[in-house]
Amino acid sequence: MIRIRVPAYDWALVRYLSKRDDDAKPTLWERTTGRAGRFKRDVTALLMVQQRRRCAYCRSYLHEDYPARDHIAPRAVYPKWTFRPENLVLACYACNTDRKKTYDPIEVRHRKYRRCRFKIVHPYFDTPGAHLDYSIGGQWQILITGLTPKGDETIRRFELMTLERAKERAAYALVEEQPNRLQQQFQNDYRAVLTIRRPLKPATRISPTRL
Repeated sequence: MIRIRVPAYDWALVRYLSKRDDDAKPTLWERTTGRAGRFKRDVTALLMVQQRRRCAYCRSYLHEDYPARDHIAPRAVYPKWTFRPENLVLACYACNTDRKKTYDPIEVRHRKYRRCRFKIVHPYFDTPGAHLDYSIGGQWQILITGLTPKGDETIRRFELMTLERAKERAAYALVEEQPNRLQQQFQNDYRAVLTIRRPLKPATRISPTRL
């Protein structure tokens, strides 16, 4: 997981949708047109950039053109936060549908979203490195160890330590690292060329009599 920065939304639109009656918000969310539809399209476009087209929970690549928009605190339980930007992330099918489902991640509720205590690592509020530790394992795996109860719960809920997911992380890491290695190699080669380059001697002037 990585920490996600809240994108630059149209805050006037966010405020408009957030002021709607809580009972109407879940139904409003289902719309594909109007202001709600525009908000959802904006969410997808902005988070695709912020998340680098990776799932907010397991970091697997999002192959879909329109990946699932997940409510961290489920809208069925917390309708008032349906359109709250910090409650929305993009997630892969495995994390959103197979594992998270209607899971309630809030341990201690508060009327203000930011003051709730979450049981899992929150993509916007928490620093993942403080809760999760990554290491290289055998058989081309990237292993994850929980450093806190919140980290342990995140691993358990999203099954981050299955063999399949450990190998998948390693495969994606290699794919992401290769361009960086190529770029670094190019920079190293360029510096080497600059180091060995010498000023060219002025061209020897040939006297017409020698022609």
